[in-house]
Amino acid sequence: MAKLTWGIGVKIRKGLRIVQRGDLWYREERIGGRPVRRSLETTDEKEAMRRAVAGLEEPARPFLSSKAMTPPTLTLGKALEEYEDWYAKNLREDEGERVAALLRIFIDTVGDDFDTKAVTRDHVQRFVDSRKDGRTPMTVRKDFARLRAFLNWLAKRKDAVNPNCWRGIDKPKDDGLTKEAPSTEKVRAVLGKLRSHPWLGEFCTVLAETGMRPSELLGLRGVDLRGKLCSIVPWEGRQLKSKWSKRVIELNETAAAILKARVDTMFDKARPIFATKTGEVYVENSVYRFLCDALAGERRAAVPEAVKITLYDFRHFFCSEHAAPGPQHMELEALAAYIGHSPASTTTLLRWYADARALRRGAPASLVGEPKAGRVIGMKG
Repeated sequence: MAKLTWGIGVKIRKGLRIVQRGDLWYREERIGGRPVRRSLETTDEKEAMRRAVAGLEEPARPFLSSKAMTPPTLTLGKALEEYEDWYAKNLREDEGERVAALLRIFIDTVGDDFDTKAVTRDHVQRFVDSRKDGRTPMTVRKDFARLRAFLNWLAKRKDAVNPNCWRGIDKPKDDGLTKEAPSTEKVRAVLGKLRSHPWLGEFCTVLAETGMRPSELLGLRGVDLRGKLCSIVPWEGRQLKSKWSKRVIELNETAAAILKARVDTMFDKARPIFATKTGEVYVENSVYRFLCDALAGERRAAVPEAVKITLYDFRHFFCSEHAAPGPQHMELEALAAYIGHSPASTTTLLRWYADARALRRGAPASLVGEPKAGRVIGMKG
């Protein structure tokens, strides 16, 4: 838009005149050293003069572009309403209710009418600190992750939050040990009970034999299987957790046989191997509900402790078994790469998957050489 200049027209008083632009007359006035213009909405010069004089007491309206207008302030209360609507449409409505309840706690401490752009790291840190009392470090970290997701959504979609406000937050550390991995006997008992199910037994067997994340196996397509090689790649129906999750693994005989048999019966191999009746990807929580019902023997009944297990426990079982010494042992770097972790870091593997009771390196190498046959080396003393 062209810069507004002081026009030539009919002077009313110093710094005020009417000018004609096209057929219409306008009142021009200098405010703060700059000209501002207001339409008088008439083509008649005398009527324009009358309206200009009659409107002297009215403040002149600056002739500004839309870019110069200041957008209305987005408050935390309004932002939460918009986030709830977006969450219900794009993710899960029931989960959205729990997330909204947590975010409401944060907003109540700051204020419904608080400007989202004024949220600081101190606000977030105080919220995290308030959640520590009576809660596990893992719960506090999950609460922080939900708040961070909300703030990140505001930053990316609304440009209404400074991303630095959630960075460098001091979170409680979880120094406890993860729960013990299920034993081989328990896994076999679970698989035995699932044998009569149309597909859950095979699905869980592949989880136990490959250590895949449940979501990775649910999104595995027929085209991703080439003999014993299995490609775990992202596509429109399944996204991966990290860049290390994209990988190609070699399957053992058991897993390869199960997957090949199912692929051979598929008409459209571009669909998931373990697909819904409509050929879509199962929701992981739905499969877990199927698992609980199958193990309990009755819908919504309690699962017996002897076969109580989660889908992720099969991955925990796989990692613990292969981290332990024996013929099934894998070097931790190779095991990390196989399950979709960075092969350069085994911290997470040791922290969460490897059985804390298991020996991981076998017997130490001899430091003084092998003893001669028939001799026992002792110590005098």
